[in-house]
Amino acid sequence: MAKIEVKLFPLQPGSLEAYNPRLARLHGYWIGKCAGRPLPSRADIEPLEMKEWLGNLLLAEFFGGIEHYRVRLDGSNLIGFAGKDRTGKGSEVLTSEEERKLIAAQYTPVLDTAQPAYFETQFVNSEGRFLREQKLLLPLSDDGSVVNMVLAGIYYREQG
Repeated sequence: MAKIEVKLFPLQPGSLEAYNPRLARLHGYWIGKCAGRPLPSRADIEPLEMKEWLGNLLLAEFFGGIEHYRVRLDGSNLIGFAGKDRTGKGSEVLTSEEERKLIAAQYTPVLDTAQPAYFETQFVNSEGRFLREQKLLLPLSDDGSVVNMVLAGIYYREQG
């Protein structure tokens, strides 16, 4: 089993440009959708405005904690790397203990702090593929304070 490597980077407007310009633009989009509020809602997100990222987006809805979620959108590029479409599914599709721990390590701070987070990670997914991942997690809230959805921009690279 490969060691999970997770690097969390602090986010400021424009701070992602050196790591992944596409995710930097997605972060800017999310900031714009905040419109002076702490968090945008799912209703603020317009799929037609997101064509640049659509194949690399995952939208997860949470029901009270990290262990209770459902994938509402699984981008086509993500399906290609995961080997299956996770839309409508939750943690039950994660057969790898390593991947379950990774998801918890990444999403928990976003759910707890209601702040976006950027990660660079290397891990073995549930299909046994060793991946390098760049992931931006953007919290969404129906009530403006409690995070009930996370929009994730994810770019993978398979490792030898």
